[in-house]
Amino acid sequence: MSQDQSYYSSLIEQGYSETQALQHTQSHFPDFNPPAATPIIPYTEEGNVVENDSNEIIDTRSQYIPISKSKIKKALLERVQLEPNARRELENLFKMFEVIWHHDMHHDLEELKEGYESMNPDVHSDITYTQPELDSFLQTLDSAMIDGNWAPVTTQELDEALEGEDVLAISLDVRFDEFKEMKLYKLGFHHDEIEVSSMYGLKKETKTVKIFDKILTVLEFKGEDWFMEERKRKKHYLGDDGKGVHIRLFRDVPHLDMEVIFPNTSPSMRTLEKIKISAPLIGGVVSLGMKYIPILFGGNSGSTSLSLIGGILTALGTYVLKTYTSYQKTREKFRSMVAKDMYFKGLANNESVLTYIVDMAEEQEVKEAICAYMFVLQSTAPVNEEQVDDQIEQWLKQTFSIDIDFEVDDALEKLEKMNLLHVDANGFLSVEDVNSSLVIMDDYWDNLYDFVD
Repeated sequence: MSQDQSYYSSLIEQGYSETQALQHTQSHFPDFNPPAATPIIPYTEEGNVVENDSNEIIDTRSQYIPISKSKIKKALLERVQLEPNARRELENLFKMFEVIWHHDMHHDLEELKEGYESMNPDVHSDITYTQPELDSFLQTLDSAMIDGNWAPVTTQELDEALEGEDVLAISLDVRFDEFKEMKLYKLGFHHDEIEVSSMYGLKKETKTVKIFDKILTVLEFKGEDWFMEERKRKKHYLGDDGKGVHIRLFRDVPHLDMEVIFPNTSPSMRTLEKIKISAPLIGGVVSLGMKYIPILFGGNSGSTSLSLIGGILTALGTYVLKTYTSYQKTREKFRSMVAKDMYFKGLANNESVLTYIVDMAEEQEVKEAICAYMFVLQSTAPVNEEQVDDQIEQWLKQTFSIDIDFEVDDALEKLEKMNLLHVDANGFLSVEDVNSSLVIMDDYWDNLYDFVD
């Protein structure tokens, strides 16, 4: 079995849908296309579900739970009336969920840090790593992103960002050909009402914009030889600063301004800015022409003509210098806008990003597990997987006003691995009571390491 097929199959075995598995596999192996695979369905603003070519309904909602773990726990404990002792037992059970998953996620973090060590630009000046080492690290990273309910940024979303402008009154050209490796992930989104300029700056209007809660970039630049092949590339070569694999985490990134997160951009002025800069030069040339050309051609002496030519050239040079100065000021203004925006939106760089995403994955896993456990435990009638899924999604919508695709299969799988969940012949679910669950999880914790007989 090929490497891409093996990776795809491993995701299917973990319980991910064909669509999810295909999306993540193609982020590593762009040419991968398994037989009869479900095509990737892009996000649509109009609704939460779409149909593929086979008329299969695909849920496009995010699986990310944007509510903190503490708020989820508090709401679950207040969902039904509990005696003080029962509440304390559930709180202890939640703690056991947290410490066990924290232990397991610590192993994942150490694996990521170990794989990243040889390509971390913050640690090494002379970075050397092989392509298999990079591929292995990226696959480990992708698994952590899946656990945290991250999703790859689609080609469609990136194209829309390059073509449109949401918040910043600036267009940026990204030099994508400089990247040897580029991976973009998104996590959650919301909509904000933002005041923007329209009609070339003459009018202000309120616009609803889509903003990604988190965006993560993984970038590897091409080598020195590639940059030195052509003169136009040389000026963009970053030297030692560009070596290694660069990981950046950003918050609150407007969808259509996504290009600002890239480090190798060039400002592209809008039509209004070009008019502001070029108008004085054009006006000056026309004015000089109307004033001096008739005199120039009607002059009687060569000295007079030369004098006029000198004056025209001097005036023209002044206009050119003024135009160039205005152009440079405008470019600097744009760069300042981008730098300021990124200063406040940047969350973490390189190795610190790994700690952040593993921590977020841990929180997502715990929230999914305790939600599934509590809804099965407190159900007054037999429930199956689909019913639990619907109940949790409805509760999240009513309690926190969020509409997500709860990852119920993954949550139940966690409980089953801990021997807390049981499924009967009819597909109905049940969980161990709180006291029994505490005993099981305590025993699991005590036997995590058994090196001595």
